[in-house]
Amino acid sequence: MTDPRDQRRLAAILAADVVGYSRLMGQDEGGTLAALRARWKDVLTPAVARHRGRVVKVMGDGVLVEFGSAVDAVECAVAVQAGFLAANAGVPEDRQIVLRIGINLGEVIVEGGDLYGDGVNIAARLEGLAEPGGICVSAKVMAEVQGKVAATFADMGEVALKNIANPLRVYRAAPSCRPGPGADATAPGPSPALASIAVLPFENMSGDPDQEYFADGVAEDILTELSRFRSLFVIARNSSFSFRDKGLDAPEIARRLNVQFVLSGSVRRSGKRVRVSVRLTQAATGQDIWADRHDREVEDIFAVQDDIVRTIVVTLEARLGLAIAAEASRRRTPNLAAHECVLLALGYVNKHDFLGAEPYVRRALEIDPANAMAHVMQSSLAYVEYLETFDKAALDRMEAAARRAAALDPLESGGPALIGMSLTARGAHQEAAPFVMLAVQLNPADTVALAYQAEWLLHTGDAAAAMAVMDQLLLRDPVSQPWHWEIRAQCHIVEHRYHEAIKALGQQDRKFWYIHGCLAICHARLGQPEKARAEVAELSRLKPGMTVAAFLSALFPEATRDLDVWADGLRQAGLPA
Repeated sequence: MTDPRDQRRLAAILAADVVGYSRLMGQDEGGTLAALRARWKDVLTPAVARHRGRVVKVMGDGVLVEFGSAVDAVECAVAVQAGFLAANAGVPEDRQIVLRIGINLGEVIVEGGDLYGDGVNIAARLEGLAEPGGICVSAKVMAEVQGKVAATFADMGEVALKNIANPLRVYRAAPSCRPGPGADATAPGPSPALASIAVLPFENMSGDPDQEYFADGVAEDILTELSRFRSLFVIARNSSFSFRDKGLDAPEIARRLNVQFVLSGSVRRSGKRVRVSVRLTQAATGQDIWADRHDREVEDIFAVQDDIVRTIVVTLEARLGLAIAAEASRRRTPNLAAHECVLLALGYVNKHDFLGAEPYVRRALEIDPANAMAHVMQSSLAYVEYLETFDKAALDRMEAAARRAAALDPLESGGPALIGMSLTARGAHQEAAPFVMLAVQLNPADTVALAYQAEWLLHTGDAAAAMAVMDQLLLRDPVSQPWHWEIRAQCHIVEHRYHEAIKALGQQDRKFWYIHGCLAICHARLGQPEKARAEVAELSRLKPGMTVAAFLSALFPEATRDLDVWADGLRQAGLPA
């Protein structure tokens, strides 16, 4: 008999279980336990925290999680499955840790910290129906979340579940890279439910111009950590850092970037000591609502960044009533010397000097082979090489480095974003989808991840959705990276907006060879044959023997979209078939 003191409540229950756990334990008991503990800690726990869940219990190879909403439960499940997929990168197939997940929405009985009842039992039965790496949900869950999450649902029909009286309709959930309801191309700015903030470049007070990279690195790391909070709308680095030395006050910068708060600061480094001063300004009043100064050893700079992030989040939570976690979950503290090399490399990358960045990336990896960001940058450099040559060997190096980064730091968005882009470039669109989505989930303000999501959408034939993501990106990054306009231009070409495509391509400061092909299509379609032929001539100079077939194969391998507009335009411009 149920104790009347027991509580009943409606909850979304997630049940997960490791596939082939007994086999894994039989092969390597100690290694399996260590790997599984790491997955719970590095993938599951942060995902549950981000989606406002509560881990009820961990039962060796399984876990039970409670959520207040079905949307949070499904989004968390998708993030966990994608995180496990990324963490399995480079692991032999017979040693990979793979989950099945079931989710139900129903009444549960609360006893102490544990949960009981059919609501829990059904979730466990649904987990057993899921494929390895898959998610099954009840009809109640599907009805609550459809159209609200980046997932698609396949009806499995009514299924009889063990020890459950009546058959239940079950749905198989799969991640989708299509933008959700929040990606509205007509949106004038961030949602009023979010607190919006811009992090300005920190002033270098060290008296040594060569230390500017260090000050930028402190500001950028703070920006990255703030970006992880879904209840904060954070302006991208490229836009907020563009106001360096412009002589504008915080309220004016906030007005131009359409944000409510501005974080500014300074860094003074002297020998082994560093002083970081910060202030948080409210745009509407121009008043500083918080200011602080930190004096530490240089080696403690990461702890200083933690303090600043935690205080900002708590301050905004208190003033705006936001549902933000009280502090960021920190990952492995990198070697300081390697971290400085990464910051120096980033400075070159931001100036599009990839040759200048390469030796610093190489040195960072020599100092600290476990530095995830160095592997992310190594992958990015390989991608630039691929875009210049379309040599699949460069794509191999890109993917390998990205997978190392994802394995080293499952919470960093760069690794999954680059894995997804490398697979997209190969035409492996289905394999790319969970990585593309995971990157955006890990850091919704990562404009590189958003741009790669848009590229994936473009490659899979949804130019309208791709443009919606690029419009969302423009809110995050109003100044916008030049290469973002290349993606916009390709969307315009698909939609037959050739004038807009030419204008967008004019923003691209580095014209890879295929840009000339895009321009040739636009001019040909607009009845400008001389300009079209000139672009084809430049394309042929850069890539002798280029044909329409070779061009399309390079840009859109295994395309799932209609390429007639591209092929016809290139033929009109005079490129051989």
